Amino acid sequence: MLKIAIPKDSEQELGGGFTFRRNLIKALKSPMFFSGVEVTEIEQADLVLLCSSSMITRETVVKAKELGKPIVLRVDNVPRNSRNRNTGTSRLKSYSEIARAVVFQSIWSKEYLESWLGHRGGVIYNGIDTGIFKPEGAKYDWGSPVYLYSRFNRDETKRWEEAWYKYQMIHRKYPLSQLKIVGNFSPEQVEYNFDFFNGENVEYSGIISDPAEMAKIYRSCSWFLATYYNDCYSNTYQEFIACGGKLYQPSMTGGTPELLKVGVRSIEQMTKDYIKLFENIL
Repeated sequence: MLKIAIPKDSEQELGGGFTFRRNLIKALKSPMFFSGVEVTEIEQADLVLLCSSSMITRETVVKAKELGKPIVLRVDNVPRNSRNRNTGTSRLKSYSEIARAVVFQSIWSKEYLESWLGHRGGVIYNGIDTGIFKPEGAKYDWGSPVYLYSRFNRDETKRWEEAWYKYQMIHRKYPLSQLKIVGNFSPEQVEYNFDFFNGENVEYSGIISDPAEMAKIYRSCSWFLATYYNDCYSNTYQEFIACGGKLYQPSMTGGTPELLKVGVRSIEQMTKDYIKLFENIL
């Protein structure tokens, strides 16, 4: 029996690392695919996986090190110091130095960060829950075409301003089109209709934490305004594509070209790759 600890010290639940952790644990607990693996606490574990440096405190990492547990660190992008109390890059660097292996989420991420981390590592692409995110299923009758923009934080790299401008141009060409907005925005943007001014048909749904509801929204939209800049390997993009939608003029930066080439991956495919890595380490 292979015993894996997947700690989480942050109370947050939304975001790439948290989605990855939830998906991985779900797959590992499926006896159909992984009957010989158990998710456990650090003390009983054969190996410790850190899903993201920003999710884990130094105390947890020190504990795993002192217990002699091999550590695997998952890396997607640079955790910004401005969003992590000036500890984002220092934690990532220090955790990588004691990790037995570093897993990058895309070739772009590996090429961007490997020389700085001083650690040679492999690439394992994210997978999504294709049991939830699929073309078949409930959807809203909003008419067509319906465009979507979604983000779960206010990071400037999600480039809302670009999506905002693009939809204005779309609406001028297709006045019957609609824009659905999901995620985290300022109260002022919501109050003042996201600064649209030319009769654009816009609806805001707030933050959606239920994956099934998010899948329903995805299936109800034709296009996603794909403006993310240097996104490592977007779960959101994969989920939308898996539900039958298309990316509208995607920003071909970061890991997005790889995602479009590789296509949708399931959490079972992703987890098999991680199990193979764990077995090689042990």
